[in-house]
Amino acid sequence: MRDLILIGSSMGGVEALSELVGQLPADLPAAVLVVQHTAPESPRLLGEILDQRGPLRAAIAEDGMPIERGRIYVAPPDRHMLVTADGLRVVFGPRENRVRPAIDPLFRTAAVHCRSRVIGVVLTGMLGDGAAGLLAVHRCGGAAVVQSPRDAAYPSMPTRALEAVPDAHQVLLSAMGATLARLAAEPAPEPPPVPEALRIEARLTERAMANDDWGDVPTRPTDFTCPECSGAIREIEGEPLRRFRCRVGHAYSEDDFVAAKGRGVEDALWLALQTLQEQAQVLETLAKEDRRRGWARNAGAYEERAGEMRDAASRLRELVSTIAA
Repeated sequence: MRDLILIGSSMGGVEALSELVGQLPADLPAAVLVVQHTAPESPRLLGEILDQRGPLRAAIAEDGMPIERGRIYVAPPDRHMLVTADGLRVVFGPRENRVRPAIDPLFRTAAVHCRSRVIGVVLTGMLGDGAAGLLAVHRCGGAAVVQSPRDAAYPSMPTRALEAVPDAHQVLLSAMGATLARLAAEPAPEPPPVPEALRIEARLTERAMANDDWGDVPTRPTDFTCPECSGAIREIEGEPLRRFRCRVGHAYSEDDFVAAKGRGVEDALWLALQTLQEQAQVLETLAKEDRRRGWARNAGAYEERAGEMRDAASRLRELVSTIAA
């Protein structure tokens, strides 16, 4: 029996999840594990929200909780939720796709340990989190389900998931509950062997901060650095999707890597703009003090340099606005 339903969502996900759990039957023969992208400081309210939307009990997951059928477990803010040989884990591990909790770690670990018992679901969201995880579920014999992109508030995540697993069940949100109930009632097929590279990556994910080197994952070098820690970034080998990971475990889909690098450029430009404006202010303050003392020549030189700084800051602000647009 397929008794483990994994659901990943991002932008627009709270509304989609609320609608979906209202469709699930009270006798669903599966546990439901939910990862919704949230900010680290977000209040832990999603469990309560989903608990009120349908017949299944829902709560924020805690490390070591037993996984019971007919219950919904929600990943807490700023923690990854994993499925391991020892059960449910909630860990503070490296961000994946710039977020924690991320969808891929849950899907990856559950696929390795539960294989064809897993149903992976990707709902509305931006960029590519969930695509590699859904592919892992598919490669280990699990069922892959994706919200139809034309039905999603934000179609990017479902689109990337379908590119990773083209033969996934593509379902409208209004029919998702019935689809999941039907799949959960089906016998789990005989699973294929777990790919060794996937097994290694899942093992390292489970070790979280206990390890300091992801060098065992099959990768090839790149000329890039990690947007988060500035360490060397390597491209993961042996997968149809391009993914990147650094030695401490930060991981990125292709889309998320580009977005993270773009954010790094923007942050650097804002820092440069702040520095230019601060330098101009320092020079103007010095010019005023020198004029008060009657040192007009020095004051004029400071004022000229301050003007150059203000002009450079103005040009840089235009550049930042162009990049942000």
